[in-house]
Amino acid sequence: MKNQDVPDSPERLSIEVFLPGPDVLYSLDAAARLAGVPRRSILIYCRAGLVQPVFASPDGMMEFTEEAVHAVRRIEYMRTVQGLDLVWIKTLFDLIKEVERLRAEVRFLRSRR
Repeated sequence: MKNQDVPDSPERLSIEVFLPGPDVLYSLDAAARLAGVPRRSILIYCRAGLVQPVFASPDGMMEFTEEAVHAVRRIEYMRTVQGLDLVWIKTLFDLIKEVERLRAEVRFLRSRR
């Protein structure tokens, strides 16, 4: 008998890792499901400037990248585990962007020598 036919075999119960392509976009519902948050949370994070959809239509349809889904997960972690509010999280994200920009500038300047 094959393991596929046994309902509780390890192969049947294992979770398959899903790695989407780099250009895959997720709807608001799919992004919320993947991040494990309500849709409303993502909309609040968008309004706060923490996450941006790649596409947003006038009728409310939004599409997000995998990077945005990961950002939502980080935001949720910072809110629930670290106890930070959205203003602090926004400040933190802005500082991280500035550090990345400065690192890129330093790399550029070093490469010109």
